[in-house]
Amino acid sequence: MQIFINIVVFIVALLLVICIHELGHFMVAKICNVYCFEYSIGFGPAIFKHKFKHKRYVHPKQKKDEPLYDALTKDIDKEGKYEKVEGETQFCIRLLPLGGYVSMAGEDDDDADIKVPKNRTLNGVNHFKQICIMLAGIAMNFILCFLLFFISFSFCPQTAYHNDSNTVEVAKDTAIYDAGLRSGDKITSLYQVYENLVDIKTQEVIPSISFPAEGDRQPLDSYMLFNDGASSGTFDELEHTSIAYASQNMLTIEFENNPFADLVANANSKRIIHLDYVDSEGVTHEDISFTISPELVDDVYVFENMGISATSYNFTYGAAEGVKIAGQQFGNLFVGIYQALGNLFTASGWQNIGGLISVYQMSAQGVESGSIAYVLYLWGYISLNLGCFNLLPIPGLDGWQTLIALGETITRKKAPTKFKAIANTIGLLLLLGLGVALIIKDVIMF
Repeated sequence: MQIFINIVVFIVALLLVICIHELGHFMVAKICNVYCFEYSIGFGPAIFKHKFKHKRYVHPKQKKDEPLYDALTKDIDKEGKYEKVEGETQFCIRLLPLGGYVSMAGEDDDDADIKVPKNRTLNGVNHFKQICIMLAGIAMNFILCFLLFFISFSFCPQTAYHNDSNTVEVAKDTAIYDAGLRSGDKITSLYQVYENLVDIKTQEVIPSISFPAEGDRQPLDSYMLFNDGASSGTFDELEHTSIAYASQNMLTIEFENNPFADLVANANSKRIIHLDYVDSEGVTHEDISFTISPELVDDVYVFENMGISATSYNFTYGAAEGVKIAGQQFGNLFVGIYQALGNLFTASGWQNIGGLISVYQMSAQGVESGSIAYVLYLWGYISLNLGCFNLLPIPGLDGWQTLIALGETITRKKAPTKFKAIANTIGLLLLLGLGVALIIKDVIMF
């Protein structure tokens, strides 16, 4: 049932993001009086078609098969009249709900059955209008992103943590829960002993090694605090008096002078936690211990998480603060997206991008979190990604069409139709190849 809900949310949200992009193109094209044949949701065979009726002016000399004299006609005289007629644009829902498009006259220089005056085609309007039409979809994605960020921050509960307290939340069905700890208890000291770890270089078995070491065990008075002046928030910068420092799984992190750097677990390894805590009624419990055994995951033995976290609380930002934070997030993510695209062809950059499956996984994670704020934020980020990607000057994308229009404006020469057709074909093939490659990468990584 959860998978079904995840899929439905993903498809509906993806359609919303893409269709709002296409709606931007459609609205501005209509404002610029460009003839639009179809506004379609989805691809493939049509399962629903409809043309909305509207009022248009009928000129006495107009023939019945000429659908292009409408309410925008300027040569109105007393002999004419208005009548309710079927609109120009066919609104269509198609079988595959993975996108959408707007079909405009003059877009491909091969418009079919309906004869459209040159001044009502995409190529027939001036370059400024062409650029506005091309950038309108991107602008709508940016507006949607900001709006979702604003709603997420201003009207949805936000979760924060009492990191400056040693009171913890305890997950059920964990070893620490079985040991007696409950949410609201305060951990006052903690250390862990690892038994039977293996040195991957020498294959020597280490009978026992503890962390923190004997001389580094201090009373714990916070869940997670960083040293003054900490810049990156790494393990090395954690205060030693915080639970997050003492309770880390030492086989999964890197830090200076790490005595666990070359050690791995095997089937006989154990992770034994020793702690003192004060329960919610003020009773002190000393030298409580429990064992976490490793599990085999993808041929590697790993220890599961301990099952504790800082206590959380909910709050909401005001509208003014929400606008400020939404703007800051928009700007930071905008820059971050282009930095990631710039590193696309590096090893680390390739690992940090994903395709359609990655987007689904992100969406499913948001839905399963149960946080509306997170879901809205996540889809705002996806909308921003779509807008930023379409802004790239790659044939087949809106950025390329904008670049062509700017070039024609500067040179006062029309780009050859054959060149644009070949460039668009190559661009679309490259984009299709990239999409397939990302899906394959997602499947391998999944």
